[in-house]
Formats: sequence, structure tokens, C-alpha cells
Amino acid sequence: MLNSGDEAPKYIAHILTEYLGHPSNWIYTQIKYTQRYIPYVLAQRVVNLDHYPLERIFVSRKSGKSSGSPSFAERIVRRLGFLPRVDFQCFSSALERYPPLLLQAHFGWDGYFSLGLKKKHGLPQVTRFYGYDVGILPRIPLWRRRYQRLFGEGDLFIVEGTNMKSLLENAGCPSGKIVVHHLGVNLDQIKYEPRKPQPKALRVLIAASFKEKKGIEYALKAIARAGKEMPDMNIHTTIIGDGVLKKTLHDLAGELGILGAIAWTGYQPHGYFLEELYKADLFLSPSVTASDGDTEGGAPVAIIEAGASGLPVISTTHADIPEVVLNGCTGFLAAERNVESLAESICRLARDPAMRMEFGRRARAHIEANYECVRQGKLLSDIYAKYEK
Repeated sequence: MLNSGDEAPKYIAHILTEYLGHPSNWIYTQIKYTQRYIPYVLAQRVVNLDHYPLERIFVSRKSGKSSGSPSFAERIVRRLGFLPRVDFQCFSSALERYPPLLLQAHFGWDGYFSLGLKKKHGLPQVTRFYGYDVGILPRIPLWRRRYQRLFGEGDLFIVEGTNMKSLLENAGCPSGKIVVHHLGVNLDQIKYEPRKPQPKALRVLIAASFKEKKGIEYALKAIARAGKEMPDMNIHTTIIGDGVLKKTLHDLAGELGILGAIAWTGYQPHGYFLEELYKADLFLSPSVTASDGDTEGGAPVAIIEAGASGLPVISTTHADIPEVVLNGCTGFLAAERNVESLAESICRLARDPAMRMEFGRRARAHIEANYECVRQGKLLSDIYAKYEK
């Protein structure tokens, strides 16, 4: 990330509300592997620095954790569309100390609240969207208005795939301002390893927040149905995650008679998830459009990492997932909420270890070609380079 000779350093200032929760580890990959530029972060709070180290992080709040509900005055300021003074002053000071090539906002809301910093410092601003910010916020009248300003004043908007691009266009963003750039994963950290099948046994891995859009209820129903189709097959499931639907999902597993065959681990660090990948025979991630309209927007990074490890993935024709999971080649895709199709895919992979091996090999090759972090970091650097004077 260093520049050679006497050339002045070229910084990229990354702004996001919190640096960095484990579910957002893919942001760190973008920051770390954009080699031609020196990154620094502007955040209201910081967590997990031991997992996501960075030399320069400017934190506007005294505590590394959330300090509770914002004050009345702060709520008014944000309602009016501005960053609170404590954040604006801290971030502005950092931008003056380390003048960046551009301001990179992560998530649509951070892009909107960064417009004041963009204007004060005369910076180009690139905003990257991820899911909720493009799936739900445009449905809210206040945010529809805010996004029109963001789309007008922002310079560039990055999305994960063609589906997310269409969502942003439908929200009013000019097509010419949108660039598709894949998220990258560290293939040095995620080794390819063919799984050794166990006789009459199938190990299923699920890793997701317990939200409606993750479709875990359909995963559980499909596992139960597959178990009935294959009574001689021992299906064991590990579920990494937690959330508001925890009791609902536990109750459902009990009703389906599979509760005893599930290991519920709760939220775990990213390294734990990577270790579990190599203990599994397939990864199950049947995302859906939630009742409130929430979607993945792009594709869950977990399915990219699963494929990188050599694991076949069963998922859905949802958002940009079909760009990551190639149906019938690296895994199987079902229509959203189609339990029968999900169960059939589980049975096909359970009964055919050779297919699992071949799908896993192809998945690794697909991720190497299209989602490898160094390559994607270079492509992101090329995007940034367009703003060099």
C-alpha cells in the first residue's frame, strides 16, 4: 500500500459507522487489498481490532462500544440530514491531516451523511452498497429523498453484481454512475480441500444471522424432508449465528424432530466459521426476500468463502447469488421458499460424494477467477485511479 520514491502518499479515507463487526469482515478485505493506496478509517466506534488491525483509525466517540441511545439534539441533527458535530469535527480533522484521493463510504446511509465532508474538503465520494441499504431504505420516503441527493452529489456507486445494479437504478441512481465490483476473499487464508465422505453421513453447515431474509426456516424444513427421504442417512447440521428469530427457529427444529441433530453455536469469530467449513459436506444458504422487502442485495460473502474452500453450496435464485453459485456446476439453486427443491438438492449431494467433490473443485476455480482478494483489490485500485489528477 506504500508509494515508491518521493511521491506523496495517496490515501483513501473509508467511512463507516462501526469498524468492524464480524459480519462485515468483507469490508476489511477491500481495505487491506487495495494495494496502490494507503487506507485509513473514519468511524464512530471501533470493535474487534485484534481481528481487523489497521494503522490509522480515527474514532469520534470516546468508547469503543455503543454508548447507548443518541441524545435528543443528536437525533434532531441526524433527522435534518447532518453528521453530529462530534463526528464531523473528528473526521474533518483526519481529512485535513491526511488529505485523501477520495472518500469511500461503506453503506448508503454513510454515503449520505458523508456529503457534508465531501463538500467541505472538495473530495470525490465513492459509495458502496451492500444489501439493506439498497433493498429497504429506498422504500422509506425520507430515505428516497435523501438518496436522490446522494445520487446527484455522489461521484460513483459500487455494487456487487447485476441484480444490485438494477436495484440501485430503480431507486433513481443514474446507470452511468454505477460500477459492478465483486467482493474478494483471501485464498491464502481459505485453502482448497476436498472433503472425505463419511459412510451414511452428511454434514450440513449453515452460517447466517437469524433474520427472515436468510431463509433458515426453509433450510430446516428441507433438512427434515431430506431426512425422511433418506432414513438411512445420518444428517448432522451445524448452525453458526444468532438473532431475533432464535426461539422461532429452535421451536421449528423441535417440531420437525431434528433439534437433537443440530449444533447451535451462536455468533462466532470469522476464524471459527472457516474451520467449520472443512468439517462440512455442503453449505446451505437459502436466502429469500423478506416480508418487509429486505434482500441480500448482492450475495452473502459466506457462500463465496464456502465455494473457495471446495464446498458445494445449495442456495436460491435470489439477488446476485446465481453469479456466485453456478446451478448444476458448483452447487444447486432453488426458487425462494421451495422446500421440495432444496430437499431434493440435499439428497442428490448426499447420495453422490463424487458430485460433491467435483462441484467443490469447480467452485474453487470459479472463486479464484472472479472473487480472489488480490485481483479484486487491483480492480478496485483501478476504479480509484480514475480520480487521480
